[in-house]
Order: sequence, then structure tokens, then C-alpha cells
Amino acid sequence: MIPAIHEFLVWIDPVCIAPYRALPDAGAGFLLGTGILAFVCAALGVLTLRGAQRLHRARIKGFAADMERYHALGETALRMGDKESFKAVNRQAHEAFGRHFGINGAFFAASLWPVPFALAWMQLRFAQVSLDLPFSLPGLGTHPGMVFWFLLLYIPLRIVCGRILRPAR
Repeated sequence: MIPAIHEFLVWIDPVCIAPYRALPDAGAGFLLGTGILAFVCAALGVLTLRGAQRLHRARIKGFAADMERYHALGETALRMGDKESFKAVNRQAHEAFGRHFGINGAFFAASLWPVPFALAWMQLRFAQVSLDLPFSLPGLGTHPGMVFWFLLLYIPLRIVCGRILRPAR
């Protein structure tokens, strides 16, 4: 591990471990702490996403406007029976869609930045710790690792945070 990241993880350790120690039962404390950690990661990621979208609002609106304009031009070309114009406009529409899709995909990927830090911290603390399941999962068995528990909590919390922290329209 990179020394600077290790130092950062050790520095945030007292804050991150506190929720894990809030309950007397170790299993419940693990779930509570992991849930809070997942929620913080989800909220930070969504706030990052919304901030990036706000900073690039004009560019995103421009891409959306381009897509709508080219779509309308393509429909007009089809109604007029001009296949060559339709193909040219459709090519432009696909490029506009690609730019719009690409920038939003990049923003989403950037919103995941807290997850590697959380998992790295959990690796320091809980590398060999996990809750047992009363049943066996294919590929995981009855003893899935900390990544399983983190993602099990993170994914629904990320969806909820995304819906709660919607951008103002």
C-alpha cells in the first residue's frame, strides 16, 4: 500500500471505527458500522456527482440540445424522403448522444471515488472478519468477505442517496 494512503487510513481510523463499537454485539456492530460507512460513501459520491453536473451544466445541456436538434432534423429528412440527409444528420445525432452519454458515464464513475478508500480502510481493520450466513452462496460459501457486506449495503444506499439528493431543476 502507498505510504501516504496508509497514513491517511490510519488518520481516519478513529472516526471510521466508532460506529462499529456502538453496539455491544459484534455482528450487529459490524453491520451498523458498515452501513454507516456505506452511507457516507454513497452520500459523498452523489454530492460529487451533483457538483460535477452543476459545474458542467451548460455543456450537458448543449449535448442534450444537440441530440434533440439532430433528432428533429432527421425526422424532417425522413418525411421529405431524403435518405442521404437523414444518414448525415443521424451520424451527427449519434455523436451528440455519445458525448452526452460519455460525460454522464464519467461523472458516475467519478462518484465512486470514496469506495476504494472505504474498502482499503476495511481491509486494514477487517481483512479476516465476516459474518456467517445460514446458507451457502455460490462462489462465496457461508463466509463471504467484507466486500460482500459493504456492497450489499452500499448499492441500495447509493440508490436512495441518488433519489434524495436530486439536482434542482
